[in-house]
Amino acid sequence: MNYRFSAISAVALACIAMFFSCQVAYAGSGRDGKTFSYKWKRTQINASRTGVSCPSAENAGEALGVVSGRTYFAPSGKTFCNGTVPAVARLVIDAQPVMAPARPAPHRPQPGPQPTPPKPQPCCLRQQVLSSLEQWQMARLLARRAGKQSRQMSNIAAQLHQQAKQLSTAYFLQSGVRYWPVAQLTRPRMTTYVGGLRQLYQRGQALTEEFHSCRSHAATQDLAQLYAQLAQAGAKRCAQLRQLLEQTHM
Repeated sequence: MNYRFSAISAVALACIAMFFSCQVAYAGSGRDGKTFSYKWKRTQINASRTGVSCPSAENAGEALGVVSGRTYFAPSGKTFCNGTVPAVARLVIDAQPVMAPARPAPHRPQPGPQPTPPKPQPCCLRQQVLSSLEQWQMARLLARRAGKQSRQMSNIAAQLHQQAKQLSTAYFLQSGVRYWPVAQLTRPRMTTYVGGLRQLYQRGQALTEEFHSCRSHAATQDLAQLYAQLAQAGAKRCAQLRQLLEQTHM
């Protein structure tokens, strides 16, 4: 509701809510031998007298009542004949049609549906298969240089090969496509044995963290269980690689 409408309505309610009485007192002589002094008395009354409510451009008659001739029919059901109340009511009611209509309530957009968390795509499994095979090939090369640690490195290479097979099977169950990219593998670059152990540790740790993340967003319960198993095995393998580094003479 705009400010002009609110101001006029407030004046209307205040005027209708006031009762004025005039007392005439004889004071002396005038043109006809008499003079008069007027004393006005103002009495505040509550809204129950007229029953008026805050009007708008659409419900003025219902909120303020109706004036017929010199009679004011208030919303409360009372009737006021002559006097200031009908006169003020007529002024206010007649002004209602020219008042600006109430401002429409601001539009508040309804919140849309919450987006569902994305499910892991098969392409994630493809990359995990390839990464596992690359680590498997690196572990095989390290086993040839490991000396006394060759048996442990061979066991790590076998674990990584089994991990790649498990991920490849999960990819086939989701997509229906066999994926075993052994032909795409290239010879890893390693300068020293300890440097290769460090590189294998870092790649294994990164893939293990990825398994933990994929577990909470897995599309099926079986895939979530597989990621949990691989994450646990990956953490143990990283600890084993760390022990091998501690045993070497750098």
